[in-house]
Amino acid sequence: MGTSGSPDRVADIFEELAREHRVTGAQLALYRDGALTEHTVGVESVRTKNPVTADTAFPFGSVTKFFTAGLTMQFVSDGDLDLDEPLSGLVPELKSATNPLLGTGTVRQLLSHTAGLADSIEYADMRGPSYRRFATVCGEEPNLFPPGLAFSYSNTGYCLLGSVIEAVSGMDWWTAMDSCLLRPLGIEPAFLHDPRPGADQPARTRAEGHAIRAGSDEAEPVDHMTALSLAAAGGLAGSARDLVTTARLHLDDRDTFAHRHLLPEDAILQMRDSVPDAEPFGLADAWGLGLMCHRNGDDAWFGHDGAVGGATCNLRIHPGSSTALAVTTNSTAGPKLWEDLVRELRANGLDLGHYSLPHPEAPQVGDLGDYLGSYTNGDLLLMVVADASGELFLTREDYSDYLLTIHEDDLFVARDRVHDALPIIGRFVRERVGGPVALLQYGGRALQRQG
Repeated sequence: MGTSGSPDRVADIFEELAREHRVTGAQLALYRDGALTEHTVGVESVRTKNPVTADTAFPFGSVTKFFTAGLTMQFVSDGDLDLDEPLSGLVPELKSATNPLLGTGTVRQLLSHTAGLADSIEYADMRGPSYRRFATVCGEEPNLFPPGLAFSYSNTGYCLLGSVIEAVSGMDWWTAMDSCLLRPLGIEPAFLHDPRPGADQPARTRAEGHAIRAGSDEAEPVDHMTALSLAAAGGLAGSARDLVTTARLHLDDRDTFAHRHLLPEDAILQMRDSVPDAEPFGLADAWGLGLMCHRNGDDAWFGHDGAVGGATCNLRIHPGSSTALAVTTNSTAGPKLWEDLVRELRANGLDLGHYSLPHPEAPQVGDLGDYLGSYTNGDLLLMVVADASGELFLTREDYSDYLLTIHEDDLFVARDRVHDALPIIGRFVRERVGGPVALLQYGGRALQRQG
């Protein structure tokens, strides 16, 4: 792995790209050669115009899963939890679940997105800091497939880990995260929603989300759109420094880290170990326990990516060189910033691990009949439809319409017509070669075709 890029050069690249992509505000933290460097640009909100600081809390989105996985592994290391114990023996609400398959899944499968669960169950009736009722609702939902059969990215699985943590610790997920992991690391906790009594006055300033519409130079404030029930999967906030601080537990120079006792080395190695037969198409080259893996030949980087309404977060970890990089933004332009940042840092000697989606090279299909219809994954419903002119769309009802092209190799590209965002690249999966389309896959999620 190259390491020639100087901190000053990293800062110049970061600031230049943030301006180019009109990112409202962002942070970058880099730990390398035993030293931490931090850079900030822009404002926390176009409404307040307050400048981003190194302490500003940005939504972590799905990078929260990295923290929930670390918290889970603390209980595993302490002997309070067995990775391979069936969930029905850990979560009382699953013992009499309508869906008996769910109880046969394990903590390891929840952590690795191989428990066969739907992507998301947004339980609107969750009011307080307890996942017990959420677990009951999960037990009423059918599996996508039997546990252990395949990979399908699942927010639901990580929220169910909130129930597991609650059952084994006697604490709610918020209190366990606060008292067992964040504060011992010296991190002031910040949550998008904190339902605990007396927690309505957050201690940290939080960045607001923003969207940039195609053809516009103005950023518009947007809601993060994250339900309380999704907290254990995507409800943390914090700084790029907080991300790098936590990542130091995973580096080979961890012996120099004062907080290394919080997660022993054997737990770290288990988190990095790729799960067999799991193919996270659209997200990574492989997946461990709360960590994605990006391979550069024989080399491997680990980390996680996240996004909520108007905010993005990226974390990369290279254990062997004891390097960790984190970037946070409060803009829908964050993914474009990240893609270009990876490219520029690689050109300057910091060879970040990054998953490259396959870009379709085959001609577009002529007969669309194989693909039209509805595809579901829990609460997520996508429709492939054609309008009167023959243009094709990937539609999420009452949410978004993406202009769609499908290619003869069954790969597809969906482009947002409203926001200045990266296209979605996915694929259709057939039951057999030449057979009917059975699944739509994108972003690591599998959606089953209906009818």
